[in-house]
Amino acid sequence: MAYRTHRPEALRALVSDMIIKAGWTPDEARETADHLVLANLSGHDSHGVGMLPLYFQSLADGNLSPHSHSKPRLDAAPFLIVDAGVALGQPAARNAVEQAADMAKAGGVAILNLLDAHHIGRIGHYAEAAAEHGLISLFWVNVAGRPPIVAPYAAREARFGTNPHAIGIPVPGGDPIILDFATSRMAHGKARVALNKGEPVPPGYIIDGEGRPTIEPRHVFQHGLVGDEALGALLPFGDHKGAGLSLIAELLSAGLMGAARIDEKPHKSWVINSLFGILIDPARLEPDAGLRKARTESYLAFVRAAQPQDKSNPVLAPGDKERAVRIERQANGIPLDDETWSQIKAAAAAHGIDAESY
Repeated sequence: MAYRTHRPEALRALVSDMIIKAGWTPDEARETADHLVLANLSGHDSHGVGMLPLYFQSLADGNLSPHSHSKPRLDAAPFLIVDAGVALGQPAARNAVEQAADMAKAGGVAILNLLDAHHIGRIGHYAEAAAEHGLISLFWVNVAGRPPIVAPYAAREARFGTNPHAIGIPVPGGDPIILDFATSRMAHGKARVALNKGEPVPPGYIIDGEGRPTIEPRHVFQHGLVGDEALGALLPFGDHKGAGLSLIAELLSAGLMGAARIDEKPHKSWVINSLFGILIDPARLEPDAGLRKARTESYLAFVRAAQPQDKSNPVLAPGDKERAVRIERQANGIPLDDETWSQIKAAAAAHGIDAESY
C-alpha cells in the first residue's frame, strides 16, 4: 500500500474548508479540523482525517446537519447535562468540556453528561483540554447508531461498541498524564486503517461471524463481508476487564439518561457518542502546586527508570508516545494511505473542492 505525506497545516486548511463548504461555521470547522489533524499528529490515524468520509456520508444521507446544535438540559453546579441533538461532535464535545471546566474551577468539581453527539473523535483530546485548565478529568464514552462491534468476554458475537475511557492528570509546569484507550483490544478505526492499507491485524484481536479467530480486518466491516457472511467482532482488552469497563461506559454515558444505546437506535451512516465526565480541581486536594508537581514527577521518574525489556523501546508514561510522534510528524508530515486519501478527495469533490490543491 502506497502512502503520501501531507503537511499538517495543509490538512487543517482542507478539512476546515470542506466543513465550511458543507454549511458549518468557521469556528466549528476550525475546532473539527484542529481535532482531527492533532489525532493524526499524535499517531492515532484511526481518529484523524480519515473519519471525514464518514461524516460527509452522514451529511449526504441526512443523518448529520449543520443546523443541529447542543441544548442544555441541566446547568446546576456541579451537574451539567447537555443534549447535543446529533450535532457535529468535536465542537459539541469541546464546548461542553469547556463549560464543565469553568464549573469545576469555580466549585471544585463538575459532573458532565453530553448526550447524543455525532462522533466526537479522540477522547484523550478532551482530557488534554481539561489538563490545559489545570483539571483532573475522567471520561467514559459509548458508541451507538451502528451495529455492536465488540464481543463480551466468552461470547462469539458482539454486544458493545469500542466504548473508550480516558483519564487526564495535569502536572503543574509540565506535560500532563493522558491515559486514553478503547475497551476493545484495538479501536474500530484502527481496524479501518488496516483494511484501507490492505494489512492484517495481530492475532487475538478479531473473530469472524462464526466466532472463529481471524487476522482479516474486513470481518468487522459490513462492506468487507462476502456473500452471506455475518459480521464478526473485535475482542475486549483484558478479557472480562475490558468487557466490564465497556458495559459501564455504555450505562454511565448513555444508558442512565436515555440517550442512544447501541442496542436501541437504527443503524445508519453515523456514529453517535454520549460522554460522561468528571472534572476535578486538584488544588482542592492539595493547594500547593509545587508539592503536586514534585510528587507527580518523582513517581513518573521512578516509573520511566524501570529497566526495559528492549533498550530500543524505553518505558513510557501515558501521553509520552503521542508527544514524541507529534514532534516527528510536525517535522516530516502526516502519512495517509492511498485509499484513505482517495476517500477524502471524493468527499471534498462532492462539495466542489480539489483536495490536491492543498
